[in-house]
Amino acid sequence: MARILLTLALAASALPVSGQVRPVVDPVNVVPATGSTLPDHKIVANDLISVSVYGEPGLSRIGRVFADGTILMPKLNGPIRVEGLWPREVEAQITRDLVDEQLLVHPLVAVSIVEYASKMISVVGDVKVPGQFTITGPITLLEAMAKSGWTTSDAGPDLLFTRSANEAPKKINIEELQRTADPAVNVTLTGGELINVPDAPKVWVTGNVTHPQAVPVRKPGDATVLKLVASAEGLTQYYNKVAYIYRPDPGDGGKRREIAVPLKDIMHRKAQDVQLFADDILLIPDDNGNTRRSILQSLQALGGAGASAAIVTGMR
Repeated sequence: MARILLTLALAASALPVSGQVRPVVDPVNVVPATGSTLPDHKIVANDLISVSVYGEPGLSRIGRVFADGTILMPKLNGPIRVEGLWPREVEAQITRDLVDEQLLVHPLVAVSIVEYASKMISVVGDVKVPGQFTITGPITLLEAMAKSGWTTSDAGPDLLFTRSANEAPKKINIEELQRTADPAVNVTLTGGELINVPDAPKVWVTGNVTHPQAVPVRKPGDATVLKLVASAEGLTQYYNKVAYIYRPDPGDGGKRREIAVPLKDIMHRKAQDVQLFADDILLIPDDNGNTRRSILQSLQALGGAGASAAIVTGMR
């Protein structure tokens, strides 16, 4: 008899409320969402969510969150604000509403995210595949960089990250992003973010080199006279023994000052290599060929092995 009475009591508790009895919410009966293959996140507009009320198909629904962050539930008065809430919090809210409006005594509510809202992320600057791509759920900054094909050879050491046009960009070091799992660096993106990878600062090498060019400087020590000569694939035949660095002088309105560099001594390891800084210009001038031509002319009358040895010695 006791079992029969208990069964009847449980069955009655799931029936709609009648009369003036106002039941109290039983929080134990708020069950977790089931059947969703997507991980939970705070609900945003245009998410497709499922609300299931156990044993009450007329009170259950699947639908997208409106642009104002609300949903409508069958038989409930007015919209329910869900944007910014976790599914478990929405379950509790709907449970309270069902009880407050005397529709059920102990409703069992499950809320799950069926489909994330489709949003765009923009990646611009020195990446291999710049542009916008769609996400249907949260991704990390590292994943967004991977989707863009990672950086080009011209990229600087840092990227600039912003969540909206009204937010100041945050600088994140790209090498640190690769080696850390810190969520303050490898931030979570939910859509609408802009990632910009600026050019690396550059130094220029020009004059009597095989390939004059601009060379990126990503960190101190990246650019020296020897490294720039190597990057330019070496010197041409008639280079001067002295090169010149033209460096902006902040104290003189950015006007460039000239710094002489003992190029020949550096090349022959008789002088220490010289470091260059962002926006420097390394000029390797021509000696006008005067030294080389005078040596060659003085050796024209010679012949044989002696001439060859003299030419080599003279060239040095």
